[in-house]
Amino acid sequence: MTPRPFTGLRVLLVAAFNRRYHRSALSLASALKSLGCEVQRCEERWRGVNRILRRPLAGRLAARLRRAPVDVVLVFKVARLAPQDVRDIKACFRARWANWFPDDPHLLETSLRLGPAYDCFFTHDSSSLERHRAAGARAHYLAFGCDPEYLRPLPASPRWATALAFVGSRDPAREEALSGLGDLGLTIWGPGWPRGPVYGEDFVRVLSSAVVGLNMHQQFGERGDPARYGTGANMRVFELAAVGTPQLSDAKADIARHFAPDREILLYHNVAELKERARALLADEPWRRGLAAAARERALREHTWRHRLEELLTVTLR
Repeated sequence: MTPRPFTGLRVLLVAAFNRRYHRSALSLASALKSLGCEVQRCEERWRGVNRILRRPLAGRLAARLRRAPVDVVLVFKVARLAPQDVRDIKACFRARWANWFPDDPHLLETSLRLGPAYDCFFTHDSSSLERHRAAGARAHYLAFGCDPEYLRPLPASPRWATALAFVGSRDPAREEALSGLGDLGLTIWGPGWPRGPVYGEDFVRVLSSAVVGLNMHQQFGERGDPARYGTGANMRVFELAAVGTPQLSDAKADIARHFAPDREILLYHNVAELKERARALLADEPWRRGLAAAARERALREHTWRHRLEELLTVTLR
């Protein structure tokens, strides 16, 4: 059996652990364990007794490190952990500190403030790298990934079946871009939309039951803010691929680093091209099957959370 690459490495993962809404932190913890790491978790939010006592995150984090020293502190976003708190805690404990920030460039001002406090700072948006480095961060590009145990093909459900499915939060830019797609059989779920959000297994069933999964990044289109659009591929790129649903996405530049356009994913640059390509894809079942199968194979081979954390730890421990 091939030895796990980070066996015995002690990692403290600081994040919001929420099984219903955002499973990313739980998936990261599982992926770290699969690499052989000894994983501790520090909840970002006030939960249980900490909610009653209102214990600050920095104090709770320092207390955890006093009880059980670690080799790596991995912070997943956690904007409430002030840079000076990070510096103060780092000075007391021997560990490498990394922050993986998932909200560039939408919250770039926040991430630019946080980044320099860490030994390594990771962003999924390559267009943000130079600004981070200019601000003093040791910044690296790291794409999102997927959890194949959670995100897997499920039988199509009549309850969720639709020709074109979009799952994402409502904002003015998306609302305008999606407003003319009703004739394509578009169904929308997410915070702010009439049908509301879907989470957990329902989220996977929605993606699995669509003929085509539509992805649209925040700030896309004429009403979007170009400065906050960036180049990074969002999580949906990898989630749809893992589920095995053919994907039509706006052409974020970093997507082509991870999936081959026209062979593993179909891209559009504007609303007119979105409509044209959606019609073509909905009318061509063999093309859809080929895209979906190729993207899923690529996702499992290269784009799981385990792949990402192996890269993150390798860079962090240099």
